Amino acid sequence: MYFSKFQIKTVFTFLIVFLLHTDARAQDVEATITVIHPKVQISNTQIFSSLQASMSQFVNQRIWCADKLTTIERFKITMLVDITHYELNSNDFRGTIQIQATRPVFGSTYSTVIFNQLDAEFDFQYQEFQAMEFQQSANVYNLTGMLAFYVNIVIGLNYDTYSSETGMPYYQKAREILNASQNISGWRPNDGQSLKNRFYLIDNLTNDRYLPIRKSLYNYHMNGLDMMHKDVVKGRDEIYKSLENFQELTRVFPNSMLLKVFFNAKYKELIEIFKGAPTAEQTKAIELLSKMDPANKVFYDKIKT
Repeated sequence: MYFSKFQIKTVFTFLIVFLLHTDARAQDVEATITVIHPKVQISNTQIFSSLQASMSQFVNQRIWCADKLTTIERFKITMLVDITHYELNSNDFRGTIQIQATRPVFGSTYSTVIFNQLDAEFDFQYQEFQAMEFQQSANVYNLTGMLAFYVNIVIGLNYDTYSSETGMPYYQKAREILNASQNISGWRPNDGQSLKNRFYLIDNLTNDRYLPIRKSLYNYHMNGLDMMHKDVVKGRDEIYKSLENFQELTRVFPNSMLLKVFFNAKYKELIEIFKGAPTAEQTKAIELLSKMDPANKVFYDKIKT
């Protein structure tokens, strides 16, 4: 069959446009994943490099959200996986994973941490070069189930910071993964550290009782941080108001997982924000933050230094 130059050029142009479009939709999460194994003494460490590559490919090459994002809008995540035990014969891995996610602050080069969480029960099986299978409503492979769970948490938190209470569809996806994983260690209410595991994380994010925290995420970021390039004083005042809006929760539910998630991500940032305030406001901020987050009181005292 003969193709004219015009036909060949047309087909070539269509393929280029198609590939560019596909590439634009192929990534909405930009994750940097690092696997370390200082406690595992084996001569051939290629398996850990393969694991890191497989995890990175799974997270970065899937489409996770409904919206088409530009490069700058991609969800930024870093994951540090520390493998503490590896059983060659059974392909069993045990370790921890530290997940940190950031989002840019408008009008600045600063990125704010919105999630900073250590999961101490990152246990799974992995065989080199195996397919990274995943099903939303059935945890067929615990490694991809855990990765998908945290990616959806991060996306939900991102959405909540840009538009009030819009992260729920992604929290619901995370809940589906958790519900499908109740026969697997690490997903149940009593697994791991009390009130600090995956079960209570998604329970808090989907429970109306903790809605004031999620509502405050929007005001903290959009009316607080994102406005500070225009008016530092007004932005700082909005951040203080955001904290006041859920301080009652810290009194009634001091062990809330969501409160711990918030302050794990924000306590260092809050110190820097209120360091620039007048002395009277510094005193108020230290008092409020120390009551809400007593675990970090020693750090909040540094606001005045």
